[in-house]
Amino acid sequence: MGLRVLIVDDNQVARLLLSSMLSMAGHEPVAEAENLKSTLAAYQKHFPDLVTLDLSLAEGDGLTVLRMLRKLDSGARVLIVSGNTQRQVMEQVMKEGALGVLAKPFTAEDLAKSLEGIEPR
Repeated sequence: MGLRVLIVDDNQVARLLLSSMLSMAGHEPVAEAENLKSTLAAYQKHFPDLVTLDLSLAEGDGLTVLRMLRKLDSGARVLIVSGNTQRQVMEQVMKEGALGVLAKPFTAEDLAKSLEGIEPR
């Protein structure tokens, strides 16, 4: 059985692409969000197995979203999906509890590798 995933990105095309890739890999995109408020609401409603989170959001930033998700649920599993792969930023997100980082642009194979070992709740 696949993972139930909340997709967080302020770019609708990026959300659609990720949703399609997840579906083709046997996972279930349960919701999409584009900012902190919609992310927290969707997380509480769906309690997903995984959150994919872009760091660059039009309203706020992904690091704040990551912190708030982990405050809401210390067991929240978050995969950062971002074009910002600066070492300092990556160290910070890992310190804040992210499972890992998937650098944009990515392929379906890259996504599959990033999800290996993550089990449904």
